[in-house]
Amino acid sequence: MTGSAPHPTTGQPIGLPVDATPAPRPGPVTLPGRYGRVEKLRPGHAADLWTVFAGHDEAWTYISTDGPFATFDEFSAFIAMRAAADDPYAYAIVDTAGHAVGYFTLMRIVPATRVIEVGHVLYSPALQHTPLGTEAQYLLARYVFETLGYRRYEWKCNSFNAPSRRAARRYGFTYEGTFRNFVIAKGRNRDDAWFSMLDSEWLARKASFERWLKPENFDSAGWQKTGLAELNGNRVEAAAPRDAARPVGVPVDTTPARRPEPVTLKGRFGSVARLDPARDGSALWAAVGAQERIWTYISSAGPFADEKAFMAWLADRKSRDDPYFFTVLDHAGNALGLLALMAIRPEMRVVEIGSIVFGPALQRTPLATETQYLLARYAFETLGYRRYEWKCDALNAASRRAALRFGFSFEAVFRQHMITKGHSRDTAWFSITDSEWPSRKANFERWLAPDNFDDDGRQKVSLTALNGQPQ
Repeated sequence: MTGSAPHPTTGQPIGLPVDATPAPRPGPVTLPGRYGRVEKLRPGHAADLWTVFAGHDEAWTYISTDGPFATFDEFSAFIAMRAAADDPYAYAIVDTAGHAVGYFTLMRIVPATRVIEVGHVLYSPALQHTPLGTEAQYLLARYVFETLGYRRYEWKCNSFNAPSRRAARRYGFTYEGTFRNFVIAKGRNRDDAWFSMLDSEWLARKASFERWLKPENFDSAGWQKTGLAELNGNRVEAAAPRDAARPVGVPVDTTPARRPEPVTLKGRFGSVARLDPARDGSALWAAVGAQERIWTYISSAGPFADEKAFMAWLADRKSRDDPYFFTVLDHAGNALGLLALMAIRPEMRVVEIGSIVFGPALQRTPLATETQYLLARYAFETLGYRRYEWKCDALNAASRRAALRFGFSFEAVFRQHMITKGHSRDTAWFSITDSEWPSRKANFERWLAPDNFDDDGRQKVSLTALNGQPQ
């Protein structure tokens, strides 16, 4: 993780203060280098790119939504579409003769948190394994960090894409984790491997790029003397033979999941219902509104100055479809907490459970656990999601323990992922997949069964133990 300090009033660990000035968006720049240049992609690049990519359908295997193309007209329309988009923002890679030999994009652009990804990296055979291919990555990274001022630079790829994983490490990106069932790409499951480079790491990576690109690093035949992976201190996995088959994910049902609906989910200890500020507002203010410690790790809300401010926030939450908020109610109908289904991607069948705000009367109770069971069951069995996410501030130890207790699998920590309340936030990611849900459901139900509690209401077998986590 990237550093912490105690919260000034609660003492809880939080990220270090950071400049919250948004970064500018990418622009139509030309980035010149020794071996070629990077310039804004234009429709006019289509002819060059068709020449170098025609007949190389394998180049598109791991591009999640596009290609291969049967005709130049189809390809030209695709290039024109890419050239017109703001996110992803596409650049052509041009050799010294002025021919476009590849392209890539800056995408998932989040100026507010200064996070950006380099993606859609399409290198033709004429560009692969050349100094220009590496120089293009250097030029774009330098532009991102030094001109635009981003603080996290991401690289992600299909986890089966071994050349892309090797390239990320070679360029100096740090592997963070693999996200299971993250995307449905061309009708198949795709697990995504994620890598990042931080602004604090850039100077060292820049020095490695520049040392590698120097003419004296190449012999008279053009062979490198020192590898870039070695300069970056990364061990790169062995390459497969050039003609090796390219593995892809298994076919999956591409029918989109349903979006959350205004349901009431009833359990033995209480219920979960769509947030209704008129019904729940006063009780929620009493339960959670004035509890400062509860709000420390909620990224964009709380604590609130007064009930009026809290009620305005609830009204705003109710007006949104994402996040989609629910209230936790006891048998008497008293609101004790709230939480949301969010980061909703029906077309990929991915959804997150988050913004969990439980008052002291709800914490560490069977109803708190039952709430998680009811919403997970709803997400998998009624709405049809295939990946159920849990994310939290990496410093939020209680949330990380809860995720493991509920049966989520830890996947990664994203460094410098967000800026929350003026502080840097590393984000811990967890997930349950649809294939895991039956066993997680059985463990929830075994734990919630009446015979798992003694006469004083104490559990006999812990949910942590049922889910195979260390106590």
